Amino acid sequence: MTTLRPILAVTLALSAPLLIAGCATPEPGSPAAVALAHQKQQEMRADQVKDTVADAPSWFTAPPKDEFSLYAPGTATSSDMQMAVDKATLAGKRNVADRLKSLLSAKMKDFASESGAGEDSRVMSEVERVTTNVVTEANMAGYQAVKSEIKSQGTQYRAYVLVQYPLGEANRIMVDQTRKSDLLDSKLRASKAFQDLEKDIQAARPKP
Repeated sequence: MTTLRPILAVTLALSAPLLIAGCATPEPGSPAAVALAHQKQQEMRADQVKDTVADAPSWFTAPPKDEFSLYAPGTATSSDMQMAVDKATLAGKRNVADRLKSLLSAKMKDFASESGAGEDSRVMSEVERVTTNVVTEANMAGYQAVKSEIKSQGTQYRAYVLVQYPLGEANRIMVDQTRKSDLLDSKLRASKAFQDLEKDIQAARPKP
């Protein structure tokens, strides 16, 4: 047993500097210090992402769907609570505009194909122009923020907003814009689908 003590002592003496070096903080500005700071920053971001996803309301990750409206969520952060809400609402409006343009463009192209004008490049160009005009006009009014939540995220506020836009209003604007186009007025409006659309709009208007 007596012979093991010197060996153990020597082993501990040799290991101590390695353990101390392994636990020592890297010198500021060194590559090791930069790498460590980057690693910690990535870990903090990963934790923030997990918290943001976990805190998101169910209607943000799975917006409601129905045949009468478009729903689009938006989220944003700011050190000012109202600014966070405003930015989140704007994000929701942008999402609505993107979806509205895709929806109306597809619907207008269907009308053009049904009326036999789908192969006419002039008609398709006019379809795109009218669709853009509809989205621009529709995006100015008619939307409303139907849900909102505000949560703390570090030193900032994170706002979640759900924007709703009624499709009936977009359909009405689409008909009005189509009537302004001589080229589309004589072609698209001859299709049965477009005539049915006008009937639905008339039926939805309040009776005098």
